[in-house]
Amino acid sequence: MGADIVNRFTDLYKYDLPLNNATMSARSAPSSSTHLSLSNILDTSPVEQTRQFLLSVARAMRVCAESPDHESAAHGFAEAIGSAIPKSPPAATIKASTELRKAQDTRLARRLIELGDHLPWTESPRTPDMGNKIAVCSFNDLFDLKHHTAGLLYLDPGLAYPEHRHPPPELYLTLSGTASWRYGGSTEYRVVSAGNLLYNHPLDLHGVRSSETPLLALFLLWHNETD
Repeated sequence: MGADIVNRFTDLYKYDLPLNNATMSARSAPSSSTHLSLSNILDTSPVEQTRQFLLSVARAMRVCAESPDHESAAHGFAEAIGSAIPKSPPAATIKASTELRKAQDTRLARRLIELGDHLPWTESPRTPDMGNKIAVCSFNDLFDLKHHTAGLLYLDPGLAYPEHRHPPPELYLTLSGTASWRYGGSTEYRVVSAGNLLYNHPLDLHGVRSSETPLLALFLLWHNETD
C-alpha cells in the first residue's frame, strides 16, 4: 500500500509555519483585509482561536495549491475569514468523539483538537443515526464567510462517508488519518495520507473511507457572487 499512498505534502503539514520570504515573493502579498486588529490577535477566546486556526489552514492551502484557481480559492478564504464578523455560536448538538484525540498526524490537527470541545459539532445529514462517529462542524455557523462554505468532516476508524456531489468546486485539506478517497473525477478510491490537498470539480462524485485511524479533514467550497 505504501507506494500507492498520496503523500506529497505530508512533511509540510507537520509544521504550522508562516510563509517564508521566498514563498511570499512568488505570491501576491496578502491584502490588508486579512490583517487582524491587535485586539483580535490578543483575544484568546475560542472563536478567535478558531479564526487563527483557519488562517493557518488557508496559508497551508496556498502553499500547496497546484493550480492558480486553487490558490485563488485559498486566498479568497483567507480574505473572508480575516475580516469575517463572528456570529453567536450555536450549541453543539453532539459531543466530539473520544477518538478525535487520536487525530494528531499534523500540527494543524493538534491545534484543532485543543478547540474541539468548543466547536458546534453535529451529525451529518448524510449519515443519520451515526451520532459523533461521523460528524461535521460548520465554520459558517461561527463566522459570516459570504461566498465560502467551510467546515470539518470527522470519521471514527473503519467508517465510510457516502458518495455525493454538489455544484460548487471543493478543496479538502486532510488534517489527520490515512484514508481511501474518491475525488477529482476518479471512479476509484486512492489511499491518501494526512497533509494533502484534494480537489473536486463541480458535480464530481466523491466520498471517503477511514482506515484504522480516525479521519479529520477540512472542506472548502466557494460560490460565485451571483449564486
